[in-house]
Amino acid sequence: MQVLGRSLGARLVGEPDNEDKYPPAIHAKHRLGRYPVLAPGEDDRAYRRLWEWIFNGAHEGRRSLLARHMLGPGIQQRIFDGRMDPVTWLAGTLARDPRPDAAPADGGTHRRVIAKSIHAQLALEWLVSTFDVDVLVLLRHPASVLASWMEVNLKDARNSTLATRRDIRLRYVDRWDVPPPGRDPVESMSWKIGLLTAALEEVTARHPTWHVRTHESLCSDPPGEFRRLYGDLGLEWTQETTDYMQDHNQPGEGFVVKRVASELSDSWQRRLDDNQVATLRKVLSMFPITTWSDEDFVRGRTG
Repeated sequence: MQVLGRSLGARLVGEPDNEDKYPPAIHAKHRLGRYPVLAPGEDDRAYRRLWEWIFNGAHEGRRSLLARHMLGPGIQQRIFDGRMDPVTWLAGTLARDPRPDAAPADGGTHRRVIAKSIHAQLALEWLVSTFDVDVLVLLRHPASVLASWMEVNLKDARNSTLATRRDIRLRYVDRWDVPPPGRDPVESMSWKIGLLTAALEEVTARHPTWHVRTHESLCSDPPGEFRRLYGDLGLEWTQETTDYMQDHNQPGEGFVVKRVASELSDSWQRRLDDNQVATLRKVLSMFPITTWSDEDFVRGRTG
């Protein structure tokens, strides 16, 4: 996201549909849940209004900024998914239906909005049918995802948002004949990773014109791979892009946006133990996932 956001004329918006980051998402998703499930032909006015605002740059007005102040520094630790305390409800109501045409505070203009989402996987086809957008789906080795979730103690990895939803069960889980996860935390996280990965694989298979990359391929040759990706997306490379990639190709962890690219692809091999990898492989085998096979979970393999 950060590398693409260094393209000429880009407006970068990071997770504007995430309730933890942008108050307008609280009201927009309170009926649909943290991971909205929508198919082409369906609609939800509040969620559609949220994305109209996002694709116009997601410029926050006074109501959103006031709501952010009300939520305070604890906004990142809240778990919404329909369970809102009075303060959260009031903030979401205040920030609801943001104006799509709100002007940027700095008076600047942009030619392209680059919006990153970690919650739109199950509404992606609806999104494309509703708005004129280019789609980039980024997949990552499931073991690396599991290791990262465990490292940062990700909130979505700890709750039952995905496993208990009836709409998710009817549209995905029952059709794939996948049983619900057990109580083991690693099994539960692996199940969520399997669901989201399988859903993304399924929807991208129906849309061959969408752009699909893996995290590992981008890390194998960042300058070359990102230049090709820029070309595919019609973005203009800048010196700022080059400088950003060089400055951030260094050690980092957690939510810090710095990593040594060459060390990322197989980092799960030193971050997960054998039992955790075995649990992940067992759970993933129940889902229709084809990007990775059993061989990709063998220690000592690279790439």
